[in-house]
Amino acid sequence: MKTLAFFNNKGGVGKTSLVYHLAWMFSNQGIQTLAVDLDPQANLTAMFLDEETLESLWPEGRTPGTVFGAIDPILRGLGDIGEPLQQHISPSLHLLPGDLDLSRFEDKLSDAWPRCHNRDESAFRTMTAFHRLIENAARDVADLVLIDVGPNLGAINRAALIAAD
Repeated sequence: MKTLAFFNNKGGVGKTSLVYHLAWMFSNQGIQTLAVDLDPQANLTAMFLDEETLESLWPEGRTPGTVFGAIDPILRGLGDIGEPLQQHISPSLHLLPGDLDLSRFEDKLSDAWPRCHNRDESAFRTMTAFHRLIENAARDVADLVLIDVGPNLGAINRAALIAAD
């Protein structure tokens, strides 16, 4: 499996559109593809899913069917990542949906980064949460993973880039 992250510090340059169209292009070529939305704006998710599906993914309160839902146990200090739930887009294309609440993970990631230097195991689990989530989500469904990230130099993007090849 290959994992590619699409990053640019400037917003509005077409990263999300590029990921969306490449995901379709690769899947149309028969390449099992997983698109992962790690941008807290969740625009990639909104491009792939209709409004009714989005409303079911993002109800008031908890969002277990999204990236945030899977990393929420780490954020709350209750354990490790949860089971990722992919959205089936086509026979060769899946989506790991983003979430507007993902920005809540930024402080936890920022705190974990320096603690990794002290060999803090929980800090490593936090910093590698996206990598492990993507590995679990891609198992048996993807040969290629395309990751969309937001336009900033924050901790979420650092963790997303660590998760990419």
